[in-house]
Amino acid sequence: MAFPIAKAYSKQGVSVFSGVSVYSNYLEWSRYLNGTFSHPSTDSGTDAALSHILRWLKTNGPTDAIQPVSESASRLVSRHRVTFEALAPLIMPQSETVETCWNKAEMFRLCERLGVPLAPYRIVASKRDVFDAAAEIGFPLIVKPSCVDAEIFGRKALTIRSTPDLNCLFPTWPQDHPELIVQRYVSGRRHSVIFSAESGRVLKAVEVAAHRTHERDGTGYTTLGVTVAPTPAVKMATEALVQALNYRSTGCTQFMVDPETGEVTFMELNPRTSLARIAEVAGVPHSLLGLQTCLNVPHPDLGDPWETRFGTRYVWTKGDLMRLKRSIGSGQGSKGEHISDLVKIGVDAMTSTHAIFDLTDPAPAFGVYLNFFLKRVRRSERYELLPEPAV
Repeated sequence: MAFPIAKAYSKQGVSVFSGVSVYSNYLEWSRYLNGTFSHPSTDSGTDAALSHILRWLKTNGPTDAIQPVSESASRLVSRHRVTFEALAPLIMPQSETVETCWNKAEMFRLCERLGVPLAPYRIVASKRDVFDAAAEIGFPLIVKPSCVDAEIFGRKALTIRSTPDLNCLFPTWPQDHPELIVQRYVSGRRHSVIFSAESGRVLKAVEVAAHRTHERDGTGYTTLGVTVAPTPAVKMATEALVQALNYRSTGCTQFMVDPETGEVTFMELNPRTSLARIAEVAGVPHSLLGLQTCLNVPHPDLGDPWETRFGTRYVWTKGDLMRLKRSIGSGQGSKGEHISDLVKIGVDAMTSTHAIFDLTDPAPAFGVYLNFFLKRVRRSERYELLPEPAV
């Protein structure tokens, strides 16, 4: 998500600096960055990176704004919000909004109060509870963490179609989760709404339907997404949630939409930048709106908040290749299916907007795909402030 954000800011004459770690996908090679500094990975969930980030900010400040991009970085900043806010405004929603959004159980209760479409669910705290909920709700169902972007047995969610499936895929209670959510499974595609909001009002939004993910069962991260006309129930639910939360900043609501029955169910609201690349290409100045809101800069008249480009295609080729590699390695699917999948990946790679690759900024993508050879070649830290940065 950092690549399109850096590009959007740089195009406006803003000096953009980024912390990078071993998992930062060669972001330091981007031509749209004015500088980078190294820190330990935030993915560990610890505060190992905190002192490195604060030292850089205090040494090179003052800073106009700070934006955590990844989920782990957002959690790090939230844990130490007062410390960061003493250095610069944060490009993220209010603290109470973030805490509510990260708690799926609380969000589900909010959906019930607002009348947002929601498939039957149960909040469970033991393996016995899971089996009881399955018996009550019925199969197929989905088991997922109650915390946004957390994983369960290395997956974002488990799709359970039978009791044998439940015994196999849920062998024991995951000790790192105090509670889980068991919900009736709604077939169809995941629809994500990437939006920017101010004082509980949607400024601009685009809906993206996920056609593929990096998991064979449709869970996981989007690898092929297409922008679509707003689904009425999804649009109304997003606006209701944004208003109820008095949302201010960028975010992403997610729903499952069954194209045959029209059933819609809320999944989650990510209180951070998501799928920024496709949003920018589809006509939503997602990154710039987040920065303007943070700095209290007046927004330009953007017309109808939901008027965007439909049919824009977005692809994460690396995620597609990861899925294909796992399928081959585990013996899932036939040779013909693997070849067909590879052909689709190749065609989509040539006809879609890429998550990382950009003709105007190709170096980071080369680093990602040549990581095996380049993993020890990192660009040195630098600092090149533009003479007069301005939004």
